[in-house]
Amino acid sequence: MKQLESLRITPVALGLSLLLASGCGGGGGSGSDASAVGDASVVSRGIITGFGSVYVNGVRYHTSGTKFTIDDGEGDESDLKVGMIVTVRGSSQGNGEGSADSIVYDNELKGPVSAITPDAVDASRKTLTILGQAVLVSTDTTIDDDGGLTFDSIALNDVLEVSGYVTATGFTATHIELQDNADKIEIKGHIDNLDSDSFTIGGFAVSYDGTTELDDIKVLTKDMFVEVKGQLDAAGTTLIAIKIEGEEEGFDDDTDEAEIKGVISDYNAADDTFMLQGQKVDASSARLEPASLVLADGVTVEVEGYVSNELLIAREVEQKGRKIKIQANLSAVDEPVGTVSFKFNGIDVVARVNVGTEIEDDNTGNDLLLTDLSAGNFVEMEGFAESPGVINAVEIKRVDPDEIRIVASLKKFDSDAMSVELLGIEFDLTAASFEDGEDNSLSASEFFKALVVGDFIKVKDQDSNAVFDKAELDD
Repeated sequence: MKQLESLRITPVALGLSLLLASGCGGGGGSGSDASAVGDASVVSRGIITGFGSVYVNGVRYHTSGTKFTIDDGEGDESDLKVGMIVTVRGSSQGNGEGSADSIVYDNELKGPVSAITPDAVDASRKTLTILGQAVLVSTDTTIDDDGGLTFDSIALNDVLEVSGYVTATGFTATHIELQDNADKIEIKGHIDNLDSDSFTIGGFAVSYDGTTELDDIKVLTKDMFVEVKGQLDAAGTTLIAIKIEGEEEGFDDDTDEAEIKGVISDYNAADDTFMLQGQKVDASSARLEPASLVLADGVTVEVEGYVSNELLIAREVEQKGRKIKIQANLSAVDEPVGTVSFKFNGIDVVARVNVGTEIEDDNTGNDLLLTDLSAGNFVEMEGFAESPGVINAVEIKRVDPDEIRIVASLKKFDSDAMSVELLGIEFDLTAASFEDGEDNSLSASEFFKALVVGDFIKVKDQDSNAVFDKAELDD
């Protein structure tokens, strides 16, 4: 798919982006939780959600003069893609804008698929085994289709590069792409079972000898965090190391503002600490969003705070997860500003479109530009909720007219009035039928009893008459 070209993004298009933190330190990299206004040192690790500069964790980082490091080598912005997890270091102006001194991308895993396990309940999820690691892939994973790869076409022995969140059981993939060189294999993690010529990472065997290059390492030690590059043996069960590199796992510098997104592991309820992408987080004084959020292993969150003595002190922990999906007629396209709009119940839903948004005609397969879309076109749009009221469109497909459909996070509901609020809009469901996540019919009472604020649900207008006549729990 072709990315949108030559699109000017303005402050109007950006909307009210989420601040990296409610306050920023007084400078000098002290890591103090101060409230002075001005540029602050910042480190941010998360998914790229757009370009035209680089958007990470809801902030637009300007990239003039930025040093790009791609898989341990020099690169540039064109090497990056939506869905990749990167680490940005630079400064923040505290208004959803920042400047990146450096942006680093390094994949988590690169190797052949040795097993594919479909989810027994949810057809939109499957688990791949790559170098012995469990990699969860879903329809929310960004899949680079340059090599013809799709969610359904992933096959055994495909060599995939994986960017994603570290979990207690493996990885949750945010971006995968097909590789054409099966000789370049990589794995990252903590050394275990160390011997004079071998060790394991995540249970997968690695062998090394005197010819193996050690980079930023004097002596290999147990629990050291490393990245190993090499080739598989003939059986495909051992990685023969050509190079072993010492890797930074967390944030090692005091920083006024820090933001990181990932999957919680090693949660300690006694002191409200956990690990996130290799970074220890203290959430004991953090505001939780939503307030009903229960911290636990496996929950995807975004943390904002500051770093002091290598510990991220969280100001806010926000639950994250799935993409918003809208299937409907466009009500407006604003090419100069860079937005598309939908209208439901007289209220506009606006999505920001940028150079990272993939636009396509589903019937012809042709790539499109924003200028090819117009009000009245029926489209399927997927995007991330960057902040309240701001949707960043990741993919837009022009499709044949069908039922109107919205999949989004539930903000609130009223069981007596039989209404739900999605995307800031109240939908009247008094005329609706109801289903659970497995297409089983529910009564209205059963449906509303099952609702949980923050969960994703699906509402449909099946005959496009402005009456939403079906609602589903979208598990």
